[in-house]
Amino acid sequence: MAIRAAAASTDGKVINLHFGKADRFLIFELADDGFHYIETREITPCCNRGEHEDSAFENAANALYDCKIILVSKIGIPAACFLENRGFEIYESPFPIHSVLEKLKTEV
Repeated sequence: MAIRAAAASTDGKVINLHFGKADRFLIFELADDGFHYIETREITPCCNRGEHEDSAFENAANALYDCKIILVSKIGIPAACFLENRGFEIYESPFPIHSVLEKLKTEV
């Protein structure tokens, strides 16, 4: 069964965005035979000068509704808890996207 992962990246190569500052996520589908890019989704960043509101987290969760996995360089505890309570798996993985997806596909 294929699952989707959302990677926070500015360059499409490295997971290099903090969740709260992310304005885009690259969506990938992972399956037994590998992974492939689906699309880029733009979102409004959740962090507003250090402040966070649940509505911003909710908007991000809604934008990533079909993804099981969220890949970020960093994420704060409130955001991580919010997303995990909605069924997302969060990975702080400031590494090349390809390497992380290769590792994750073996766990799918």
